[in-house]
Amino acid sequence: MSNIEDGGQVTDDRDHDHDTITYELDEWSAEERGALEMRLEAAGIEHRWEAGAEPLAEPPPPYGSRHRWEVWPNLVINEEHEEAVDSLLDEVEFPDALEGVDDEDASDEDVYEVMGNLYTAADKLKNDPDDLAVAGEFFDAADAASGLDAPYGIDGTVWLRVQSLAAAVTENLEAEADDDDVRRLAAELRDLLFQYV
Repeated sequence: MSNIEDGGQVTDDRDHDHDTITYELDEWSAEERGALEMRLEAAGIEHRWEAGAEPLAEPPPPYGSRHRWEVWPNLVINEEHEEAVDSLLDEVEFPDALEGVDDEDASDEDVYEVMGNLYTAADKLKNDPDDLAVAGEFFDAADAASGLDAPYGIDGTVWLRVQSLAAAVTENLEAEADDDDVRRLAAELRDLLFQYV
């Protein structure tokens, strides 16, 4: 289990009846918890945020001006995800330790090609979210990007934001959400990728 050197300890309260683990992250800033949230979403790890020792009012919906991790400091996960979450905690706590780590599965050239394909697909999608061929192209590009580490020169948090946005676009397409929502998310993804392609 990870410890925060200058902000207290990340504690682990197990609920043996339900096989869950609670991480008390009240010593973390909202930005740190937000960075962890992005990593959890990108990794597809089911989780929830709960109130800490101090009673708090019910937070607004996740897509409001504030997010649950800004209000509730305790992270609850299924026990099966403990190892993966511990690794993500370390990424947020000790970002400098991750510099220079190479992706063993793909070269930077491969990742940049995937990123370019995702940019192109998002650019097309923001203009024509009803086109099934364009949607299929986006699905392929988003799927290829979902399992890759950030290429050299791109901050890991930025890359996780790319993956999170790609996942959100995919979910909206699959749910046949409003075209304006798809356009907005695709445009945000396209603009984020623009400076790297």
